[in-house]
Amino acid sequence: MISMKKITAIIVSAALAVSLSACGSNSKAAVNSSAASGNTETIKVAMQYGLSYAPYAIMQAKGLIEKNYDGDVKVEWSTLNSGSAINEAFASGKLDVGAMGLGPAITGITSGVGYKIYDNISSMPNKLYTNKENINSLKDITSSDQIAIVNIGSFQHILLAMACDKEFGDAHALDNNLAAMAHPDGMSSLLSGSVALHLTSAPYTFQEDDDESLHEVYNFNEVWPEGNSFIVGLASEKLHDEKPELYNAVVKATEEAMEFIKENPDEAAEILAEVNDKDTDTVKDWLGRDGVNFSVKTGGVVEFASFMEKNNFLTNEASKDYSAYVFDNVQGD
Repeated sequence: MISMKKITAIIVSAALAVSLSACGSNSKAAVNSSAASGNTETIKVAMQYGLSYAPYAIMQAKGLIEKNYDGDVKVEWSTLNSGSAINEAFASGKLDVGAMGLGPAITGITSGVGYKIYDNISSMPNKLYTNKENINSLKDITSSDQIAIVNIGSFQHILLAMACDKEFGDAHALDNNLAAMAHPDGMSSLLSGSVALHLTSAPYTFQEDDDESLHEVYNFNEVWPEGNSFIVGLASEKLHDEKPELYNAVVKATEEAMEFIKENPDEAAEILAEVNDKDTDTVKDWLGRDGVNFSVKTGGVVEFASFMEKNNFLTNEASKDYSAYVFDNVQGD
């Protein structure tokens, strides 16, 4: 069996080698332009699917980067399928700003992709559901029970490893059960019975929680308390160092988007309903559920990185210094 360290090395090497064109076919791009002039700046921003990226959807819909930049700027938006695809885009030098789970972000930072966290984005419930009545704890999972997660080395994978470390004393006890698939595919597989379990994030957690044929197996608050970071915003060091005004516009736009969601829940729900292909009332319900939090303050970054290093999820050393992961405007731990 290939070790986790070798698997991580393969993933990181691929991310550093693949060009943006490799993930372009999986992206849905939209372009917002503030004005057409010879001095127009261009910034490329990528997000992913799901409620956890709501501030980015608001930023795009309301033109908040353009609003907060004192000049002409064209914002090119892409929606990619995973943190690894965003890492590929950053590594190629073709992406300035993006959002992903804390685990892949730490992998990218320690591997020298060339970005840091510019803001926290969200903390959300991540839950493990099953379609089997006899599975009520991690210890009930057998070798034949597949667990769908979005990717090997993803935030969900690290979260499961934390739980396994607590329950079994072995962070990789369930690695052989894992099956990588996109969140919606994982939910479909769980409902059809193709897999026994699905570890996922909002809004898929809400949909699975509402399905009476499924039940939750493990409360991850025991290993990762509510409010700790899930999705973080990343900016290239080049953007931060060479275009500070544009960098600051992104920071302000992100913060404004979070305030907009809090202060204008009805309009925010309308925008997010279109992005998530759901009705407005459903999305408004999701935004009000327990554990849904959009905040610029990070939580647990160094702790998460230390766990990843200790359990061979990283090929390079994890720093104990918070500033190694974040730019100087970021607050938290």
